[in-house]
Amino acid sequence: MVSADIKERIYLVEGKLAMNKLLRRNVVFVSLLVGLTCLFPVNHSYAEEEKQVIVVYKNKQGEEAVQESDAAIEEQYEQLSAAAISADTETIDVLKEDPDIKYVELDSKISISTSDVVDKSKTPVLDQWNLASIQASAAWEDGLTGKGVKIAIMDSGIYSHQELHITGGYSAVDYTTSYEDDEGYGTHVAGIIGAEHDEHGTDGIAPDADLFAVKVLDDTGEGYLSDLLEGINWAISNNMDIINLSMGAADESDALEDAVQKAYQAGILLVAASGNEGAGHPLDYPAAYESVIAVSATDSNDNIASFSSIGDKVEFAAPGADIQSTYLGSDYRVMSGTSQAAAHVSAMLALLKQQFPDDTNLQLRTRLQQYSKDLGQEGRDALYGYGLIQFPAPVQEEELVSNDSGRSESENAGDEVKEEKVTTEELRILADDLKLRIDELADLFAAYGFDLYNYDNLNEVNDMIYQSINEVSVHFLLEKAGMDREQLDQQLAAEDLTLDDFHTPEELSAYIKEFEQRIENEVGTSEGNDEEVNTTQDIPITDDQTDVNPINTPVEADSAEKEKVDSVTVLQQVDSDEKAKINLRTVQQADDSNRETDEIIFTYKSAGKPYQDDQQGKHLPDTASPIGNMIVAGGVLAVTGLVLYLRNRRTKFRSK
Repeated sequence: MVSADIKERIYLVEGKLAMNKLLRRNVVFVSLLVGLTCLFPVNHSYAEEEKQVIVVYKNKQGEEAVQESDAAIEEQYEQLSAAAISADTETIDVLKEDPDIKYVELDSKISISTSDVVDKSKTPVLDQWNLASIQASAAWEDGLTGKGVKIAIMDSGIYSHQELHITGGYSAVDYTTSYEDDEGYGTHVAGIIGAEHDEHGTDGIAPDADLFAVKVLDDTGEGYLSDLLEGINWAISNNMDIINLSMGAADESDALEDAVQKAYQAGILLVAASGNEGAGHPLDYPAAYESVIAVSATDSNDNIASFSSIGDKVEFAAPGADIQSTYLGSDYRVMSGTSQAAAHVSAMLALLKQQFPDDTNLQLRTRLQQYSKDLGQEGRDALYGYGLIQFPAPVQEEELVSNDSGRSESENAGDEVKEEKVTTEELRILADDLKLRIDELADLFAAYGFDLYNYDNLNEVNDMIYQSINEVSVHFLLEKAGMDREQLDQQLAAEDLTLDDFHTPEELSAYIKEFEQRIENEVGTSEGNDEEVNTTQDIPITDDQTDVNPINTPVEADSAEKEKVDSVTVLQQVDSDEKAKINLRTVQQADDSNRETDEIIFTYKSAGKPYQDDQQGKHLPDTASPIGNMIVAGGVLAVTGLVLYLRNRRTKFRSK
């Protein structure tokens, strides 16, 4: 007979076994549920991720396509025909395929590099050697202080320093509506341009200029490309005269290039730092864009500073080493960089804008060449550009004519006012026909010693391009033929000819065509063509030239002089239709390659950051990501649960 104590123990054991069975069933159920839960949402996780991008559209239809899409519009840039949006990959892809959308570009992070050449330690007020270097006091003596000129300083803002009078501003960053500087750099740049002359602290070059603080960087010196575009859009809307861009980036941006071009076309002068990576490195952007004035930095001995980036696109040089200026609070700091140099050029342009108020931005940009001291190699070079800015103009020859006076400064006051020179609008139309910007056409003229703005009318400019033999017209002819000047000079020397032997561009064009045909025929002969080569068959003969030997009839050359005469005779046999117009092609071809960069480092000193691969939109394999780990864990749990379930069923079956 089983005792009550033993029965009680048996009941307890059976109860525990029942509870264990129930626990195992629950574990199996939970494992299966967790496993399935982890597996289901994975395929949907990245589809919900949104990116912020810049969309630039071609027309009103493109703008409407953006507005009607599933994207969230973060900022609309009316002046730039663009918008910053947040959207998923599917929406972005749809916009990319829209024929009314010009392109879509990832919004890039911008920041100050940690390698900035900046001394932020407190320093006593020192002599401002930079003002003596550019002879700023001579401008002040002439009453030039930048009065009435509006300068937008795109930076970290401007602090309310006792030396600075801030006319207004705008904040493009998200965390504050205030344009007050909370980083320090923007205030330093502003002081170089416009610190007051109050006999204490520092003096600015254009103390009466209207300073506008456009805050595009936060208190850590970081922001986004979309913020910079917002600032440029504001500057265009508010009719700024000058935009100072004391920042730079190593990578190009289509959106930024389009934005600065729009500002330039709106009549604004744009000035930017060349970069602080030294010789051997390309210029930073936006300084490298044609619509922007690139500035290199000099030291107190007028030598190029060791940190300054240099290159063919440098347009001017200005002091940039150990520059004293205003800082946060009531402080002053000494800083170095091409950013400081750019501020000097912006201020000098403000002085010239006050002196020549009716000059366009194109004319002021060209005029500044006169207010530059030529250093380094003669003429424009990769170190100083046109030279170190200086007032008054070191060279007075061939002065430009300002629209406000209609005469050169060298004319006597009593002389009759001359008619205005060739107008900017006429030059713009001409440049468009040539598929060039006006500044590119002006630079081409200047490279050969001609001043595009110094002609009395457009006919004189056209004569330089179409009617006369000169370096400019020869340049375009060679561009059309795909030849360089060295090839032409070698061919002319081989035939004892010079450019003086050609009276019109048409004659030279025919000669170049003959030379091209001759090369083609020689190539054909070398490949085994036994037919007689006719080197002049493409040159037409007019009806009144039938008495001349047929072009395909061999002409005996008894002497070098006879060859020369015959060559010129053939060149004169040009169809009159060819004299109507010379087709010209653009000097530079646009780069249509797609550029999508995850991060562009904008810095006051240099790009300062090694190239980074685009990581946005790229994902690690699922097994290496948090969600991937959940998938693996879910799978393991599901398998474990299934095994336990089958084992439990098997045990139960055996027990029966």
